[in-house]
Amino acid sequence: MKQIYYNGDRPYQVVRTIKIQDCNPRNFGIPRDDEQAYMKVLKVWVESHNCDHVLKQNNSYLLCRTIKDAEIIE
Repeated sequence: MKQIYYNGDRPYQVVRTIKIQDCNPRNFGIPRDDEQAYMKVLKVWVESHNCDHVLKQNNSYLLCRTIKDAEIIE
């Protein structure tokens, strides 16, 4: 069953939850641990899971896909 997370009035399908420490660039052989390096590692996670949004919850990142509104086609 898919987990749905609401941020305000926008629904997101949670594809994967990862701990912030799992995005530490040093784990991947990158000799930096500044915020920009963390974001580059996180971007790779997001792209590899075909996600378009990241939410932060406690000590984790939620990799999400935005649930779009239904369109009526006539």
